[in-house]
Amino acid sequence: MALVGAVAYGRRLRIWLWTALIFGLFTLGPFLQINGQYIYNLDGVKTAFPMPFALLHYIPIVKANRAPNRNSVLLMLALAVLAGYGVHWLMGQFAKKRVVDAGMQRLGSALALAIGGLMVFEHLALPAPLSDARIPAVYEQIAADPNPVSVMHVPLGWRNSFGTWGPERTQLEYYQSAYDKPMLGGNISRAPDFKMDYFKRIPFFQALHDVQTMPRADVNEELVNLASAQAADLMYLYNVGYVLLMPPIPDRYPYVDHWPAAWEFAKSVLPLEPQPFWADEGIEAYRVVQPPGRAQFRIDLGALGTYPYRGEGWDVAEEATNYDVSAIWATDLHSRLFVPLRQIDAAASYAIQVQAHPFMLPQSVTLQVNGTSWPSQPLTDGWQTLTWQVPGHALINGLNRLELQWAQTAIPRQINPGNRQIGSTGVALPIDADLKAFAEGGFIALFDEAGEQQNASAGRRGINVTLLDAAGAVLEQVGFDTTANAFESQKLAEYIFGLPDGQIALLVSNGPAWAYLTAEALDSLRRLGIELTLDQVQERYFAAAGVAGSQPGSAALVVDAPEAFLRISLETDRRSLAAAVDWVQVQSAEE
Repeated sequence: MALVGAVAYGRRLRIWLWTALIFGLFTLGPFLQINGQYIYNLDGVKTAFPMPFALLHYIPIVKANRAPNRNSVLLMLALAVLAGYGVHWLMGQFAKKRVVDAGMQRLGSALALAIGGLMVFEHLALPAPLSDARIPAVYEQIAADPNPVSVMHVPLGWRNSFGTWGPERTQLEYYQSAYDKPMLGGNISRAPDFKMDYFKRIPFFQALHDVQTMPRADVNEELVNLASAQAADLMYLYNVGYVLLMPPIPDRYPYVDHWPAAWEFAKSVLPLEPQPFWADEGIEAYRVVQPPGRAQFRIDLGALGTYPYRGEGWDVAEEATNYDVSAIWATDLHSRLFVPLRQIDAAASYAIQVQAHPFMLPQSVTLQVNGTSWPSQPLTDGWQTLTWQVPGHALINGLNRLELQWAQTAIPRQINPGNRQIGSTGVALPIDADLKAFAEGGFIALFDEAGEQQNASAGRRGINVTLLDAAGAVLEQVGFDTTANAFESQKLAEYIFGLPDGQIALLVSNGPAWAYLTAEALDSLRRLGIELTLDQVQERYFAAAGVAGSQPGSAALVVDAPEAFLRISLETDRRSLAAAVDWVQVQSAEE
């Protein structure tokens, strides 16, 4: 009927025709798929055919509509309008008859009824698909536990509006309604990238992800060892009281292929009781063996293994040294920490201490504990210990959320930018540049103000030359293969002698550029301020930046045997820095 309407009223329904066509293509997904196949063999070459939906993935905001079938809403809306006009045209043909007998009337009515019946039949879903909404009885026992513990399931995964990590199962979130406790994993819409990245950078979750999604033999054993070493600490941090091993849903890949290995991994690395306290309906439920714990905690933030305790607002380095001690930068106005505590005495007082060094003065910091703020304290230059007295009733027997709220942040590149002077030529490079020359390559990398890299080397063996204009744009990039013959050296000399005065040039050698490098070619480099001899470049690599017409010896030049690296740049650190934090400690105020 939609086709009839389109043919009969094409001009009037143009907008609906285009809507049906465009959104019909979008519903086909990112690749052409026929009978479940989207990889095609064309004379031995395996390929796929991209569809328009793939473009949506790269458009901000629009990419959040990540499921192709969601476009069927507008497709069906357009088809409904077209089909309506099709029925209107068809029924109009009967009305045009000058003489309508009873038989014709009955035929028209039957036709209208048949069309309606076909439309209903087209959208029938019989037998009606049903999901088992019964919640396993094990959750009744978990709900009866008065302790504020959390729950972990295998399979474990996360999903947001832009992707999935691990075999996330939304059914488990429905089960959560029966026990009303926190759980690891789940689905959250339009969350910041950090919410997913937090779990991706922790070895335990990396290993579990791999065990759930790939053959066990392909999982990195070093990663498994790291996961095993931190598993108990993570269960303590998240206050996990129960681990439930769930059977696979048929045809739900990849977990359906790897669930036995995932179960075995969980049993071998997690601190579980030897036997499940509940085993039925294909589920094995275990209690987690937790230590008694203490009402104190200390963390050295610059050391390895602190990722799980760092929330938003910290540098991404796994470990770091700042101001000569193991410390991590706070990189936002709000820096969160996750602190596990047990046996808190609500009537007692606790000291929360932070060892910090401000990046720039003036600086002050406010402490927020589980949503309650405590007075701001000023920082002075150098390392200092800040202390807040917090009553026990402000702390939690479990996961506590501490937030350091800084008065300001500053960007090193803006505070102390440095300069881009090209040697002693008196000319500044208009853009950041890294030059590297070695046996297997010669790289010239340019960086704009946002830090985006542009590769600017011609990439040839021998000597590569890149010319820049006054704004830092690449005018030309050429290579002269002085590893092959002396003619290339002659061409290099002619090229350099032909450059106008004031022209900025970047040079890197690639491989044994000295093989056919002539004295004439080196003499031409003097015009750029690069002073080299044949003896200096033998078995060595060089990187240089010069200016045509400058004095010999005034260029920026590095010559070295293993590799030559030259950086001409403003301060490269573009992070926002508040302070370096060495350690954070929670303990009784009486200690």
